[in-house]
Amino acid sequence: MTLRRNDRTSWQARQAIGLWLVDSHLALRADALQVVAELVANAVRHVPGGRRRGWVRVRLGFGDRFVRMQVIDPGTRTAAPCFAAATGGLEESGRGLGIVAALSIRYGTEVLKRGHRLVWVDLAATL
Repeated sequence: MTLRRNDRTSWQARQAIGLWLVDSHLALRADALQVVAELVANAVRHVPGGRRRGWVRVRLGFGDRFVRMQVIDPGTRTAAPCFAAATGGLEESGRGLGIVAALSIRYGTEVLKRGHRLVWVDLAATL
């Protein structure tokens, strides 16, 4: 699903994931909702806007005993992908990736063609 970047994008992504996982285990669904909200909020907050950059794409797939979520955005000006969770502290910002790391079994990021950034997260489906 491709969403427009605005103050409702995280909510819209949560609604989509919730519908896609409506028949899944409640704990998996709750974790997925939290993770997608964090990743989409980061894309909206940290990726520069501009012409043809007002979008975020959310994907969901199923593997052997895991669910993979992907968030794709227009990318940043830095070439290297970065997924760095905060290591504690009381900062207002930076805790979201720590939450994502804690809830997931694997995660990563890569830069796609045209500089688009993909962040993926695998959640255990055997809860």
